[in-house]
Amino acid sequence: MAGSRVLIEGARVFTADPDNPWAEAVAIEGDRIVFVGDAAGAEAIAADAERIDAAGGLVVPGFVDGHVHLAMTGAAMRKAQLRGAGSLEEIRRRVRRWAEANPEAQRVLGTAWVHGDVPDGRPDKAMLDDIVPDRPVYLDAFDFHSTWVNSAALRELGITDDTPDPVGGEIVRDPRTGEATGWLQETATTNMVWPLLNAVSDDEMEKRILAALDAFARAGITSIVEMALEEPALEAVARLQAAGRLSARVVGHIIMWRKETLEQELAQVARAADLAHDYQGDRLRVTGIKFIGDGTIDGCTAALSQPYTDGSNCDPIWPADRLSAMVAAADKAGLQAAIHAIGDATIDAAIDAIENAATVNGTSGRRHRIEHLEYARADQIARIGRLGITASMQPVHVDPAYLANWLEKLGPERGDNGFAWPLYLTAGAPLAFGTDTPTAPYEALPNMYIAATRKSPSDASVAPHRPDWALPMAVAIRHGTRESAWSAHLETVTGTLTPGLAADLVILDRDFFADGPAALLETDVRLTMMDGRIVYAA
Repeated sequence: MAGSRVLIEGARVFTADPDNPWAEAVAIEGDRIVFVGDAAGAEAIAADAERIDAAGGLVVPGFVDGHVHLAMTGAAMRKAQLRGAGSLEEIRRRVRRWAEANPEAQRVLGTAWVHGDVPDGRPDKAMLDDIVPDRPVYLDAFDFHSTWVNSAALRELGITDDTPDPVGGEIVRDPRTGEATGWLQETATTNMVWPLLNAVSDDEMEKRILAALDAFARAGITSIVEMALEEPALEAVARLQAAGRLSARVVGHIIMWRKETLEQELAQVARAADLAHDYQGDRLRVTGIKFIGDGTIDGCTAALSQPYTDGSNCDPIWPADRLSAMVAAADKAGLQAAIHAIGDATIDAAIDAIENAATVNGTSGRRHRIEHLEYARADQIARIGRLGITASMQPVHVDPAYLANWLEKLGPERGDNGFAWPLYLTAGAPLAFGTDTPTAPYEALPNMYIAATRKSPSDASVAPHRPDWALPMAVAIRHGTRESAWSAHLETVTGTLTPGLAADLVILDRDFFADGPAALLETDVRLTMMDGRIVYAA
């Protein structure tokens, strides 16, 4: 279809373009939009076009997921699914069932366990050893910032009670005996577990990526911003692009790992700059680097300016001086810096590093960004707006069905001020929405439902978190399309339905603007188009 003229008609069109928000038809020629407007105007220029009848549904721009882990999402789809288990016994049952269903698997793999489902939020190898004694078990936490393993996995990793903690991480130990418990936090996961589990063949890497891309197409996602890109995955995406098999645009940020010396860390920035020079297409682009600045509130590894309710706290993974030097080097090289910062202490360091980089380099327009921003103080939000830092946030993370442990760790006052999207908009900060899949479900429409209601898409009985901070649906959709595209330097390519931009769009089976936010949960994707090519049709 990419070489033909196409007319999409028969439904309202939401363009996400504030200057022309609504239309009746979209005309496409090749891979570009050539007309957006009323039906009569479209008919006049597309009389000989192939017609697609949207049948009274709704046409919207292809969703731009502003924070994705592509290969990790594909890998997670093949593991035991532990989100929503609700108890330790149900987690154990699901792990046992996966192990029995995969007797030839070298390892037993699970993903997305929630801290609140484990007694005291502290997983232990003893909880797994009796159900899988003969194979290593690796269970990703839902936030992917820690791994729960059994004794066989500790042996496979070479971790003993005397193994030192890696820089920026912790091998959790029994405080009485010093014994490693099987809970690996932060860099103990990223530096020890991930290299083992990600050492796969090129064919397996491509299968993971294709599985994720297929799921994204079904969800109406036509562009993704990858936030932990490593070279094997980048090379796999490049091979798929060359073969014409990409169904979504990929904008990548190369992950930065903590090293022993600043010189070693800066070498990663230089390598990322080389990759950004090599990959500058509209379908595959390397645009920057990603830092994991701290951990998570659920795991008490996000760095706060005041302790958690249990009296604990922690330091950021990246010390402020190292982060500042790295961001300055990236900024000087023309790279965009994306900094995971969840706790307010790390958010301070992230803002300082971005402000310093612009000052010392005399630069602007890099569109540096802070990821997640789950608990930020009002003064920090004002600084973010003043400096033009993109607030990259994920509505799905405020799903109240999964907030109980998060709220308990912060306490009511701080918890009541989390995920403050309207405050960022008032401060003038760009706001980009995504999902952070696979730490949360990737589906775009439930994500938009949470943005528009602050309610749970899975459990209507749970009270919404700060419903006064819900966004109008049109605003929510723009932050999941137009603003996310802008934040990734894609605004001249996609994000709105505008003549001259790429034909990236979604046809939905109902008009949730007419029916209200609840209709988002009943809406299905009929068709997804990227660059004028249908990549999914129901």
